Amino acid sequence: MTRRFFSRDVAKALGYFVNGKIFGLQNEYTGRDGGTPASRAALARLRRDLDGSAPAWMLIGGDLFDGWSQSLPPAEDDPAALRAAKTAMELYAVHQQSKGYGVAQDTGSARADRMTFGRACRLIQPDLEHANGVIGKLKSAEAVPDFEGVVRNMRALIMLMRSVGERRITIDYRSLTQDLYQMQFPEARSDVFLRWSMDYHSKIKQ
Repeated sequence: MTRRFFSRDVAKALGYFVNGKIFGLQNEYTGRDGGTPASRAALARLRRDLDGSAPAWMLIGGDLFDGWSQSLPPAEDDPAALRAAKTAMELYAVHQQSKGYGVAQDTGSARADRMTFGRACRLIQPDLEHANGVIGKLKSAEAVPDFEGVVRNMRALIMLMRSVGERRITIDYRSLTQDLYQMQFPEARSDVFLRWSMDYHSKIKQ
């Protein structure tokens, strides 16, 4: 039976599962100059799938489904969980491309220091008087009615994070995965953008 309502338990388990997948890739990619051939190929596959073509399930199946957690419902029973996991890994692949350091934050960090998506967006341009482009994309993400539209705006924001020069902007991909899952349920969607707004507008360490 397809899940119809947001589940915090599923969101939590999904966040841990995807985070483990991402850190496995990150350790391989940043552990040696240029990454292992397998990690480079995996990131390329995931980026390709985010670029708008129809999902190539047989191409990315191993990256996504290998080790699917027993604490999660079967992927066919919870399409929102599957979309969130797939999208989080694809966004990470875009974020990590050609970076010699890990862009996924170690979630052992104190809660106040976790780089949620809202906080990461603030670091693109910390001066709010000059951040119209960032704020505009965040507003667009909230305004679009479909999940794919939100993801397009998130991808654009991550591309901006990649282009800020010497500043390193990381993301807590565990929390981002949970956000991607939650925003697919109408009764819980607005809470995601509320958190992003609070984190974006709160004073943070740079």
